[in-house]
Amino acid sequence: MYNVKIMGIHIENPVVISSGPWTRGLSKLKKGLECGAGALITETIVGESYPDTCPRYSYDRANGGVQNIRLYSGSELENWINDLKAVTQAKRFGSKTKLIASIMGTTASEVRYLAKTVERTGIDGIELGLACPIGQGPENICGDADKVYEYTREVVNAVDVPVSVKVSAACNLPAVVEAAERAGAAGISGIDTIRCILSIDVETQKAALPTYGGYSGAPIRPIALSTVAGIAQSTNLPIIGMGGIMDHKNLLEHIMAGACAGGIATGILLNGYDLVGKVIRDLEEWLDCHQIKDIEEIRGAALGGLKSFEEIKTEAKAAMFDSPCQRTDCSKCKSCCLEDAISIKEQGITIDKNLCSGCGLCLDVCPDEKIKLSWK
Repeated sequence: MYNVKIMGIHIENPVVISSGPWTRGLSKLKKGLECGAGALITETIVGESYPDTCPRYSYDRANGGVQNIRLYSGSELENWINDLKAVTQAKRFGSKTKLIASIMGTTASEVRYLAKTVERTGIDGIELGLACPIGQGPENICGDADKVYEYTREVVNAVDVPVSVKVSAACNLPAVVEAAERAGAAGISGIDTIRCILSIDVETQKAALPTYGGYSGAPIRPIALSTVAGIAQSTNLPIIGMGGIMDHKNLLEHIMAGACAGGIATGILLNGYDLVGKVIRDLEEWLDCHQIKDIEEIRGAALGGLKSFEEIKTEAKAAMFDSPCQRTDCSKCKSCCLEDAISIKEQGITIDKNLCSGCGLCLDVCPDEKIKLSWK
């Protein structure tokens, strides 16, 4: 069913466990490898470990967003080498999942050293992180195409395994992707978390966490999809889409935006490792139901419908009901109509097409999905 390659590596399915604390340490690596994902990316390995802060997460129950102030890995490089060697010696616990090491450093020579060191453990590839929004330094690397080229080239020249570059939504995508490709990158992944303050308690006048952090989860998916589509339009390199993948439909969205595979991160943090297996099973069922034999049949399917603003045709359309709406207990469409084109009367809700500007918002807020746009 799957013909999926990332970074030139064939993987069993397009589900990737993204980098995070859920892929740190031997026991968590074992759990991740046993999920059946196509690939697993380790928590970001650095030359100098950072202690965990307490607390380090804040969760928005309303929209499912998470802020974290977890800065890279809390495990020493020596421990990482021992754990990765143990995984190799255990033959990955019988798993066919490909193992990719995520690394990050503050200089090109540092990432070169890290890449050479972790390659010796038997990994399949390296993800070069350049976009962490927490703390100082790395965020600026992804914003500088020359530095992206320098860091990527150092790593590519240092190792024999393929290298993917992880980018942020807050960068000049065409320039950064071109620099990574020119430097020899075999793939692109993104997005990383987005710099945020999750919330401020208006009574205590304090932020949820004591510093800026990385925003992740369902709310960043629209930004991630836009970034993935932009990457896909800039390069033919394989893409691992990341950001807001909570189920198989979210994964399909990333694939249709141009990704070859999709990475799950916050979904595992909130729901556990079992989510990975569920996404794989649900994806297989969806593909079978739609008689799709190869992911390539739908990869990038949404890109053809994306146009520049200047290419969009100006068409005179107005909202209308596809069947009469008799509800008098709902006024969502009326409340969002800036043109006062929607009225609630005794016989139900009506739309004045002469006043309607065709913005389309009422279509999405209608709980009964009764409204559509039609020619005036």
